[in-house]
Amino acid sequence: MMIFGFFLTFLPTNSYACSCVLPGTPEEELEESTAVFSGKVVEMIDKDKNNLIQSSADPIAVVLEVEETWKGMDKSEVVVHTKRSSASCGYEFSLNKDYIVYANEGDGGLHVSLCSRTALLSGADEDLKALDEGEKPKEEVSVDLINAYNYSVYIYLAVTVVLLVGVYFIIARRSKS
Repeated sequence: MMIFGFFLTFLPTNSYACSCVLPGTPEEELEESTAVFSGKVVEMIDKDKNNLIQSSADPIAVVLEVEETWKGMDKSEVVVHTKRSSASCGYEFSLNKDYIVYANEGDGGLHVSLCSRTALLSGADEDLKALDEGEKPKEEVSVDLINAYNYSVYIYLAVTVVLLVGVYFIIARRSKS
């Protein structure tokens, strides 16, 4: 038992929070993905950024202005979701940078992970060559994520007000009795 304990203590192995199978070729990933497109990050929303406790798995919403599409995307702007950090297999996008995005459908939206072929467009020569020329998006849309997240704040506020009014009336009735 002591020898086993020695090996566990003094000969640790590396461990990684996120481990991925290497992605396939651009053609294989095009087939496997729900949507493949290139676009520029125009907005990133981290609704948990002001929380005292944060996790590398917190969701981040990323708005991209779609420039070219190969599969599953016909809108000029799209929201993709990822995790906050690569430690939880999230893809760490940067504002105002261009990417080639391989996304999959899940939980009612498109999701991107570190394990996909998603990459900076400037380093995606192999993908661009293999995928040939894509198409321009057909539908002009504008995504307003800030207002979409603010609606939940109004709902919580309304519920709180209703509860407080209810408690006030209960206390007022009891005090009259």
